[in-house]
Amino acid sequence: MPQTNVKKSGDQRTKSICFFNNKGGVGKTTLVANLAAELSLNHGCNVLVIDADPQCNLTQYVLPDEEFLTIYGSVDPQTIYSVIHPLSTGKGYRTNLPILKSKNFGFDIIIGDPRLALKEDLLAQDWRDAKAGGIRGLRTTLVFHNVIEQTQQYDYIFFDMGPSLGAINRAILLAVDYFLVPMSIDIFSSWALKNIGEAVKVWEKDLEFGMKNSEDPTELPQLISKKLRFLGYVTQQHKERREKEGTRIVEAYNHISKQLPAVVSKNLSYFYPKSLNPHIGEIKHLASLAPKSQTLHQPMINVSALGSYTLMRKQAREIYSALALRFLENLSVTEAERTESQ
Repeated sequence: MPQTNVKKSGDQRTKSICFFNNKGGVGKTTLVANLAAELSLNHGCNVLVIDADPQCNLTQYVLPDEEFLTIYGSVDPQTIYSVIHPLSTGKGYRTNLPILKSKNFGFDIIIGDPRLALKEDLLAQDWRDAKAGGIRGLRTTLVFHNVIEQTQQYDYIFFDMGPSLGAINRAILLAVDYFLVPMSIDIFSSWALKNIGEAVKVWEKDLEFGMKNSEDPTELPQLISKKLRFLGYVTQQHKERREKEGTRIVEAYNHISKQLPAVVSKNLSYFYPKSLNPHIGEIKHLASLAPKSQTLHQPMINVSALGSYTLMRKQAREIYSALALRFLENLSVTEAERTESQ
């Protein structure tokens, strides 16, 4: 497919975005991998994806089996765990980040690690110190901010995260510019929006207080004026019913779908400008294309299988092309609002 050469929206600053929902099973990892691939392969963007989910599903998805087994068969694989571990031993931030290339997907990646879950306690304990202004606690809390600062050569940095509101995800949400919410059309995804909004507001206030009252402010980055912004949500996994005139969403899901804009506005309007249309797009079921994509370690837009996959691949290209354009449009809107507010 030809590249459209759509580069960064607005200014040339690197944008960091996490994909997060407090509810699991919403197709988050599939969205991260395939949207990043679309931007990398077809829009000329330089993208870094960071697998910060201890389940490592994204890493398994985008690395070929042989490479995956070689890396994790080594004594000390270089992963996201390797980025955080030096902090727990008093060595400070790591400067040589373990970045790999996912050739099929076109983006760079810092791969995941189940051992990352072992650092939850470190981040939780140091958060208490951070809120009180302790330098060690603040430096630990800002570990992902440091990673972002070291990777400014990229257009976009994507974080794939687990579904919890724990210490690891808190550190990510406090570091990135934007969060994007993948959603299945169900009642629990709607509830999750309230959790995200309430938690982030409290965390930002606590971090701001800690930094203002830190023991040595010169040792810390200037984050006090930084506020997380909501980039939008993507709906997916809806159920359809075939009818003579075509297909439509099953009525119960249709009812929830119609309520989503109001639910998003009620719980997240604090995080985005009024001019933003937060619904980035919708991903429908593509039958067996997703599992085939995972088996082949190829993005859905480039799955090499033939037969019925030809049509599904065409549909995937249309879906992710539209998602990428809306993603870039929402970035432009929010960047303009951010600039005006400064």
